[in-house]
Amino acid sequence: MKALVYRMGGLGDSLLVYPVLEILTRKGYEVTVWGNPEYFQLAEKSGFCKKSIFYEPADQFDRIIVFSKNRELLHNHKTIYVEPLPDKRIWIVKYYLKKLNFERESFSEKLKLPFSIEKSDKLCIIHPSSGSQKKNPEPNFFLQLEKFIENCGYKVLYISGPAEKYFNKALFKNSIYLEDITELTKTLLQASLYIGVDSGVSHLSSYLGISSIVIFGPTDPVVWHPIGKNVTVIRDENCQPCFPNICTDRQCLRREKLIEKIKDLFRS
Repeated sequence: MKALVYRMGGLGDSLLVYPVLEILTRKGYEVTVWGNPEYFQLAEKSGFCKKSIFYEPADQFDRIIVFSKNRELLHNHKTIYVEPLPDKRIWIVKYYLKKLNFERESFSEKLKLPFSIEKSDKLCIIHPSSGSQKKNPEPNFFLQLEKFIENCGYKVLYISGPAEKYFNKALFKNSIYLEDITELTKTLLQASLYIGVDSGVSHLSSYLGISSIVIFGPTDPVVWHPIGKNVTVIRDENCQPCFPNICTDRQCLRREKLIEKIKDLFRS
């Protein structure tokens, strides 16, 4: 049996459909993903799909799942369409599984990959940005955070990638640019701690089982929190999610509040 899954989107969007791929594969399907192959190469390495492609395949499939609003895409009697966004506050992974009648199916909360990477003791990787400037705290927050983390005995390494259009490397003394997902994964696996915002890199860190602190601002962690058991989400609960039409003052990303929340995590 063959299955085709269509999902275009960024790294985080792609990772959040990995459980669907895993379940289909466990059910005996040979899974092809039509999306961004860069973001699905880890699904191939973990055995969740056979291959990933960027263009519409010519093959015939027994089952087709399309995560898109476009009801004409791959339209036939075998196609199941899933709206990419839920119409209520529910974790996006649970929403996908419910739409596909996979609610009772289990999935891995840690991505298993054929890499043997030695962790660096007390290495904290910080990803200080995302593809949307609306979700990013001010750079001074990270500089203040860096001082605190170093005082706790950690070495800090900043990472950035092609999505960080607004990333200012000059502000951060110890930073590296990573474009390849496999190299990014191997770098993250060295960390004993990861801190980032709501981004694809944060989703990946959590999925890899790294102890992760993920900062949510205008986006809703109820819907978009990462896969993984070793992740802590921090957010100002007194401020309602408002993405993409964000408020002007962004109280949810106030530097003092975020620093205090992270300090509380270290104290506990």
